[in-house]
Amino acid sequence: MAETPRVPDQEIILPDSLTGEERETAERIAKLAKLLDAQFPLPGTQVRLGVDGLLGFIPGIGDAIGLLLAGYIFTEASRAKVRKRTLAAMAVNTLLDTTVGAVPVLGDIFDIAFKSNMRNARLILKDIERRGSHLEDKN
Repeated sequence: MAETPRVPDQEIILPDSLTGEERETAERIAKLAKLLDAQFPLPGTQVRLGVDGLLGFIPGIGDAIGLLLAGYIFTEASRAKVRKRTLAAMAVNTLLDTTVGAVPVLGDIFDIAFKSNMRNARLILKDIERRGSHLEDKN
């Protein structure tokens, strides 16, 4: 069995099997997740950070704004009719990111490293792809 190549945390690769509306949804989710978690390279490192990580540096409201932006990814997941199990895993990722992210300095480092939006985007894509392959098996 061939080993699946590891995708860096900063990338989301869309499955070739996605077409039409599913592909458009996946592209929107991937673009937003990258913007929130991995849009900007940190000079001199291989680390990338996004708007969510930058917002975390704003005391008091930064993490709340990041949570609102992450809510859009939940909206897209709901529209895509992902399983409740996937939504629950996404909620855990977002809750962990928001809770730990609220801790000064340590939370900001965690937020940049954890990349909950990228994790959630991958969960959604995996769910959509699974559903597509499940439907193909029935045909």
